[in-house]
Amino acid sequence: MEDKLINSDASKTVISCEPTVDINHASDLYEHLKVAINANHEVEIDAGEVTKIDTAILQIFLAFMLEAKTLGLVVNWTNVSETFRVSADLLGMSEELDLPQAV
Repeated sequence: MEDKLINSDASKTVISCEPTVDINHASDLYEHLKVAINANHEVEIDAGEVTKIDTAILQIFLAFMLEAKTLGLVVNWTNVSETFRVSADLLGMSEELDLPQAV
């Protein structure tokens, strides 16, 4: 998976998604999100470049968001592509993922 896990500073973990995030990337994404949870910092997710996303990936993001909320971690979506948003909407996950409103 070419998704990048970037620690921009000691207080924030940034995860940037590549254009294609499918089942082949699930394990890597899970590991990146696990690192973000364990770091116990604010998490920033950039999904602005996503042009293809599988249901399994959305389920991983949902599990991450639920765990982050339980732990009191702040998670912000900096960018969300239309593809990501439509896929989440179709599965009824947008609210649980806490996606920002479309502009």
